[in-house]
Amino acid sequence: MKLLLIFFALLIYSCSSDKDKKVDLEIFKKQGEKINVFEANNVFDKEIDSKSILQLNQAQLNKKWTYEHYSSNNYYDHLVYEGKFQDVFKKNIGDYINKNNDSGSLLVSENFVFFSDEKGRIYKFDINSQKIIWELKIYDSSYNDYPKNIALFLNGDVLYAADNLGFVYSIDTQTGKTIWQQNYGIPFSSHLNFHKGILYVVNQNSRLYAFNPSDGQKIWSFESLSGLIKPSRSSNISLYDNKLLFSNDVGDITAIDLDQQVIIWTKNILSQNSISNNLVFKISNILIDKKDVYVSSNSGDLFNFNIETGEIKWSQKLTSIQNHISTDKYLFVLTENGFVVAFNKTNGNILWSVNLSKLSKDSKIKLDYYGLLLALNNLYATSSNGDIYKISALDGKYISHKKINSDLSRAPIIVDNKIFILNRSSELIILN
Repeated sequence: MKLLLIFFALLIYSCSSDKDKKVDLEIFKKQGEKINVFEANNVFDKEIDSKSILQLNQAQLNKKWTYEHYSSNNYYDHLVYEGKFQDVFKKNIGDYINKNNDSGSLLVSENFVFFSDEKGRIYKFDINSQKIIWELKIYDSSYNDYPKNIALFLNGDVLYAADNLGFVYSIDTQTGKTIWQQNYGIPFSSHLNFHKGILYVVNQNSRLYAFNPSDGQKIWSFESLSGLIKPSRSSNISLYDNKLLFSNDVGDITAIDLDQQVIIWTKNILSQNSISNNLVFKISNILIDKKDVYVSSNSGDLFNFNIETGEIKWSQKLTSIQNHISTDKYLFVLTENGFVVAFNKTNGNILWSVNLSKLSKDSKIKLDYYGLLLALNNLYATSSNGDIYKISALDGKYISHKKINSDLSRAPIIVDNKIFILNRSSELIILN
């Protein structure tokens, strides 16, 4: 109770101070619990045949994708996609995207697509007319040599943006004009999230910000521990009811009660293996499904936490920094080495797994794999060599795959029975 009172005082002070103040690091470290993993190799590399057919909840036709990770709690619905990779639309729109810039926002609403490129331009594209409605770039010439990584969130007729230069701003989607603009000076390193009328984002110093969406002014902020290495998009935010969970670049996950403004629990998921190998920490989406939290990293473990206490319900050895798919009974995960794995959500038992890398003709090339989508009982994922894969979610059986491009670095999304993908040349690809 004393610790909670201490953190309540710290958080209130951080909310009310005009200057950003760091919390006492020693107190913060004592609040958390370190999860040590000493295995030398946590790579999952087994194909497991399904022993039964899985029963999934009903698919839903979604008409928009306004959060970078679909929803505020990073929960992806069972969607609808009936296509067979036959009708492919491609349109070059923006500029080149570096292969290391594998996190970015691709949003769709009312037949309009919103995205950005590394030059810092944000686009509104009309799917029906196949034309750019507007493009916006807020930066002056002094920023030309800096590649931009812009996170986007769409709320009605307002598009919000936060970037790796410390800018946060809003745009009128009808006119393409800036509504307001703020520069906080330190790069932002997470996606934008929105919950109960407040914008949330984390900067590269692992400071969580809560912004007023009407003017971009800081409402409150909270700083956690941060490492010396500052990887791009190293943090993730997830919100559900009155709980906010966010990660930092040293492997801490912090749970905050927004009503009481206190830290509920912290966990560190960075493995000993990662520390000894000087691995740059990367994390998956923090998925909240009611009382359960699912999260993994390139550090070597998948965890299921209790959202109220932070207690570990179960864990499995694998590396994944992609989004996870949760249904009523099952969890689907895409690993870094190209395995799609189905888990029993209750106990973490593996129900089936399939190796995508063996299906590629480029078997001698190390591939990266992006995204995981569930649509009409099938799972979809893409790879860096331009393949898109279709796997049965019911039993893990391979169905088909097709090369749609030669240079992918972003996760696909599904809207209105179409798959949308953005490649490294800012070519918009739509599979009808």
